[in-house]
Amino acid sequence: KSEEGATINTMTRSIRFKPDPLDHALIDFNFDGSEFVPSAVALIRNESYTGCSLVIHTKQELKPGQKIKVSVGRIGVLPCKVVWSKEIEPSLVQIGVQFLD
Repeated sequence: KSEEGATINTMTRSIRFKPDPLDHALIDFNFDGSEFVPSAVALIRNESYTGCSLVIHTKQELKPGQKIKVSVGRIGVLPCKVVWSKEIEPSLVQIGVQFLD
């Protein structure tokens, strides 16, 4: 762990950063839509330059390879790909997303 709150996970390729306090992510599951219409709010577990880990309360099924649109913290809307998904409990899912831009 570095002085700036970044951690290096030996299982990942990027340095992870803790999100700013009170930051959250908005998610639009309709990747093909031209407008950003978020239908879920997620907690940000960590961020990197290539993606982030989110915790979402949703019944929406999220599968690796699925494309979604996400607004993370103060960053604008980004196209993303779900890399992994883990059910924590019914309707509570943790996902890892890769930024596509």
